[in-house]
Amino acid sequence: MKEPCFYFDIDKQERDTVIRYLLGSLVRSRMDLEVAPSEEQEDEDVNVYLSHLLFAIALPEYHELAEPYLSTDSSDVLRWVQATEDRTIRYFIFKVNADYLLVHLAIFEDLAAKARHGIFRRSERHFSELGRLYYEQAANYHARIYRKRTGIGDVLQKLSRNFDLYTNILRTVRRDYFSFLNRFRDQAFDKFMEEFGRYEQETTRQERIDRFLDLYAAWLRTKDHQLEQRIHDELGKLRQFDPQFGKGVFSDPKGP
Repeated sequence: MKEPCFYFDIDKQERDTVIRYLLGSLVRSRMDLEVAPSEEQEDEDVNVYLSHLLFAIALPEYHELAEPYLSTDSSDVLRWVQATEDRTIRYFIFKVNADYLLVHLAIFEDLAAKARHGIFRRSERHFSELGRLYYEQAANYHARIYRKRTGIGDVLQKLSRNFDLYTNILRTVRRDYFSFLNRFRDQAFDKFMEEFGRYEQETTRQERIDRFLDLYAAWLRTKDHQLEQRIHDELGKLRQFDPQFGKGVFSDPKGP
């Protein structure tokens, strides 16, 4: 787990572009809400943290890492925490659950559907209080791990103290975030198709090379004139992929 805010190694240019976009959206949302942090409570570090968090939850790697430890039921979270003596794991469990509650309260607004129904139905206030508590516990465990004041510790404390404020800020960036998410997924799909196209092309090329080499080896052994046209055709097809293929190494039995 990397500090202070990065979850994964993403291409730097791609990551920086996304983070600038999300940071700009967060700053605009604060202006729209007329939030003016005092000099004692400067929030640039929280904006950076939230930008990276919003980016991270768009990545499948984040979900693979976090989902085994996520639950809307506090009894599950406490059971997982009590099952380990490792402070780092306890910190991680509290942190990802706090992040989860914040994002799903503010961005996805789907916690009511995920919560139990009937007499066990949970309110938004319930989840807000849980998020506040989880961030506080994450900050406490972070302090025990590092034994000093850290940037991430300060951010977690701010998120705990002002959970409702940051929920409101994130709610105002929902439209920008979903716009980013759609573009990001479209780009990921386009990149996948581009890579698949290259893979398919390379596979076809390798198959043609294998076919050509088999025919060429047979011709070298037999000098069978019936193979010459087939070799010539295969060489022509290969050079559609790679115009320099075999030049200076393989001679065309039918000549240049």
